Amino acid sequence: MKYKPIFITATNTNVGKTYTMLKLIETLSARGLKVGVMKPIETGVQDAPLDATLLFETAKHFHPGLSCLKLKDIVPYTFELPAAPYVAKGRKRVSAELLESAYAKIEVLCDIVLIEGAGGLLVPIEDDLYMYDFIRLFGARTLLVGHDHLGCINDILLNLHLLDALGVDDYEWCVNFRENRELFMKTSYPFFKTLFGRVLCIQDDSDAIIDSLVRP
Repeated sequence: MKYKPIFITATNTNVGKTYTMLKLIETLSARGLKVGVMKPIETGVQDAPLDATLLFETAKHFHPGLSCLKLKDIVPYTFELPAAPYVAKGRKRVSAELLESAYAKIEVLCDIVLIEGAGGLLVPIEDDLYMYDFIRLFGARTLLVGHDHLGCINDILLNLHLLDALGVDDYEWCVNFRENRELFMKTSYPFFKTLFGRVLCIQDDSDAIIDSLVRP
């Protein structure tokens, strides 16, 4: 059975999108699904795209059928400058058609494809293309990853309000514990629990996240 792809975004850069991708690859593969990965754009690339390489090698470990693909299929655009693609690409243009073609090569080999964004939802790519446009471009469900330090309430709610304003209604969110889980439980968890009834974290709740997003 084919499932809609999942677009993994975050409240900002360096929050844990790649880590979340790796957890989902493992969990989905344990359910017997053939999982593909894609990182349409990676910036800050010196010699090789580190995030895309890690994702590709991990995915191939669980799904050897991906070995017929090349790394360039997984990450069609790489730029050296560690900046938003709009800046990092210089005079080059990011083609939505090329991204769709790369996705099609992956999708045909898999039951589901995980797509990692760069930075957050409002990161600019072209004058008329932002990171959130990948949700529509790939017909994806969305997972928002939030950080765990003070300020996460504001950051997560801003992103959820943006998704709602964009008309995205098929999404889930979770927290990635990287700094101080105990502090999060004291300062942020009570509000999230009251507002949403539950708080998922990628460390403990990957199965629940998948149950929410992976369905016919």
